[in-house]
Amino acid sequence: MSRALEGELAASLKSGDPTAAYDAISELFAPNTDGDLLELEILGRSHPFPDGCYLLRDGCAVAVSKLGLVQAFLVCKKILTAHLDGSKPRKGEELLAATAVMLLMDPEHLTAANTRKRVLQERMSSWSSPALETTFKAEKHFLDNLLTSRLHRHTKSPTLWAHLQWLLRVFVSMGIPVDGLSDIRKVVFVAGERHPRNYYAWNHARFLIKTGLLTPSEDLLGLVIKWCAGHHTDTSGWSFLYFLLDNTRSSSPFTVHRTFEEVVTLVQSLRLTNESVWVFLRTLAASPFTGDADTSQFLSIARSFIEISSFSSDHDVLRSALEWCETYRAMPPLADAVVTQRNP
Repeated sequence: MSRALEGELAASLKSGDPTAAYDAISELFAPNTDGDLLELEILGRSHPFPDGCYLLRDGCAVAVSKLGLVQAFLVCKKILTAHLDGSKPRKGEELLAATAVMLLMDPEHLTAANTRKRVLQERMSSWSSPALETTFKAEKHFLDNLLTSRLHRHTKSPTLWAHLQWLLRVFVSMGIPVDGLSDIRKVVFVAGERHPRNYYAWNHARFLIKTGLLTPSEDLLGLVIKWCAGHHTDTSGWSFLYFLLDNTRSSSPFTVHRTFEEVVTLVQSLRLTNESVWVFLRTLAASPFTGDADTSQFLSIARSFIEISSFSSDHDVLRSALEWCETYRAMPPLADAVVTQRNP
């Protein structure tokens, strides 16, 4: 949602009840540790709301009035400013409610995100373990709601993704279990679908693996392959699939070959010529953990596609993939290159 306020919207702020708007919208994010994630949308002037109504809800589908959200944001800003300058300190619950609305309005509001961190850190030193675990799980549920919403800036917000990763590190330090596979399915996949080529979402998937919160497995690989097949133009998904193969190949010698065959079958059956899938295939075919037979098959398929391609753009993609694979497959591994230089 744009931060710019249209002239009519700015004028409308003088009417209505900002406090009522704040109460209604903040109630959306009352602490919750389970249940389905919300389908959040923000509607502007093209979808007028009745007087005194600031959101519409049908099950998990929630539409928030843009005017109401701006009014609520102004209330939240006063609350947070007064707390930070010491003129009117607030309790943790009030700060969490206010900053939730602020992050719904502006996902890059660092002060709001950092205030939430401070509230949670203060509770770590004074609360008992069961209550503390509930609080942190509620925070994760709140973040998952924003990151999987239909709000374009939220699903790709570096501030929100970084806050989630900070939170998961706290989970580890406190011994709170993390279901990494569920996070992939319910958060990363959804955010990647809502905002295509979502680097931050797929980087979070890498984070889960690098921190040991998610172990590479056949189940995970199958889920990612299926997602990529359904979103074959999404280069970020294919990039993560390659990362996953690089992390699973040592424990499963046939994994790379089987994945290569699945993707090749997909490409041939649908006659795919988009750059994303061909960059993945050319990189896999040229990698040191792909057998010569698979590489030869890739080169053969690429040449056959070039012959039958009727569009110059497709031809360019295919030709580039073919030449790239031929060039980098022929290069010796780095260790061999160093030895060669030392022993001319």
